Amino acid sequence: MSSLRDQLLKAGLVTKEQVQKAETKPQLKRRNKNTSHKINPSQKKQIRKAKPKRELSDLEKFYQQRSNVENKERQQEKKAKEEQARLKKERNVKISRLINENMLAIDDPSERYNFVIGTAVKYIYVSTEQLDELADGKLALTFLKGKCRIISSDIAKEIREIDPKRLIVQQQPEQKSK
Repeated sequence: MSSLRDQLLKAGLVTKEQVQKAETKPQLKRRNKNTSHKINPSQKKQIRKAKPKRELSDLEKFYQQRSNVENKERQQEKKAKEEQARLKKERNVKISRLINENMLAIDDPSERYNFVIGTAVKYIYVSTEQLDELADGKLALTFLKGKCRIISSDIAKEIREIDPKRLIVQQQPEQKSK
């Protein structure tokens, strides 16, 4: 059995010089992947620290500064939004507590009281006394969880102080001239 080298020479695919050159060429050693020369993560950090850092160009410095400023602005905006959400939640809890503690029950709902919200006409059934007080501005209507509630005008003022944007339906008492 002849070697591959002899077969290539017989076929005329290689010359004797090429065969001699191939014999003298050193072969590369293959590295075994399972060696004990592995580097642990702490050593990698030390190697990275030991490498000299290159000097940043002016443009790179500018982009880095701009990125830092933008990150700070985003964090501040996020904190401000979280603070506003927290305050809004506190206001809503306070208003809900006020309404729940001070809402008036509808004793004998015999009269229909109509009121306007935007372009829609809404109504609620109330007693005759409550209808008169609503018309005089002594009582007010507000909404809690989608339901209409009757509250006194004092509570309506407190709610307006807490949240001026809160929807409160109240008749303005007419000033009587003397």
